[in-house]
Amino acid sequence: MKNFFYVNFRRFKSIAALLLLIFLLTGSESQLFAHGDEDHGDEKTKTTAGDKGTVLHTARIGSLEVSLKHPLFAPDTATSGRLFVTKFETNEPYDKAQTAIEIEGANGSVAQAAVEKSENAGSYAVKFPALPQGTYTIRAKLTYGGETDTATFSGVEVSPASAAAAENGALSWARTLLIAFIFLVVLALLGGLVYFVLRFSENEPIKKETVSV
Repeated sequence: MKNFFYVNFRRFKSIAALLLLIFLLTGSESQLFAHGDEDHGDEKTKTTAGDKGTVLHTARIGSLEVSLKHPLFAPDTATSGRLFVTKFETNEPYDKAQTAIEIEGANGSVAQAAVEKSENAGSYAVKFPALPQGTYTIRAKLTYGGETDTATFSGVEVSPASAAAAENGALSWARTLLIAFIFLVVLALLGGLVYFVLRFSENEPIKKETVSV
């Protein structure tokens, strides 16, 4: 029985080492536990690229905060995004603003994005037109309280590399799921080993008493 336990323990160590190697090759701890939560911070304008091929722009306009989320832009491809308007201090949805979004190219050309209010307060669906390859500036305009303020997000890239990055983001998400699955398998194997050790320790004294009798 001891030999049996020793052999199985060695097998478990080999499996665990293999799974650990796969974990190191497929991702890191920072990728596994990375998240996309944003805080207000001290900057009035912020742009964050997520690991799923998405971009989040945030800006403070007076007492409000504007958040614009969209996929990475590929040339000559229309896409959709979301616009959120909230109170900066409390993060409550703000539903009394009229919104508009325009995209200005490096050559001065301006295109309009369609903005449609959703059923949720402070939330809007945005439809971006197909844009040629280049660098753009996106402006989100809010009209509220008789005034119009603008959040400006510059340096927005429309390029084939952006589309490739979006695909890599999807692959990264699949890899994260694989890592999580491997982690669960390791836990299951460890739990089985502990159960086997406990069962072995409980049965061993009974067998020794039987032999002595």
